[in-house]
Amino acid sequence: MTIPEKTSCVIIGGGIMGTSMAYHMAELGYEDVVLLERKKLSCGTTWHAAGLLTRSRASANLIRLAKYSLELYTRLPEETGQSIGLKLNGSLSVTSNPERLEEFHRGM
Repeated sequence: MTIPEKTSCVIIGGGIMGTSMAYHMAELGYEDVVLLERKKLSCGTTWHAAGLLTRSRASANLIRLAKYSLELYTRLPEETGQSIGLKLNGSLSVTSNPERLEEFHRGM
């Protein structure tokens, strides 16, 4: 592959952050985003992320981010024609800590 001589954006690293940045920039209308990865996409530390999409988080912003992520991952296969392997199995949260219980209720 030939790297363009000129572009508005170069992203180095094809992990979860780099691919997310490239996706969202394209969604914003950028047509000349270049993503550089030394091996295969998501072959670094991203591959072993647990991928838990629970909405029980420590802050309202993290709850919104988790909700957005789930909505995005749900529509990606239709948008791209590629399976992302998403499995919605549910989760179980157990705590005896009142702060964690409050965190859980914020995510509902």
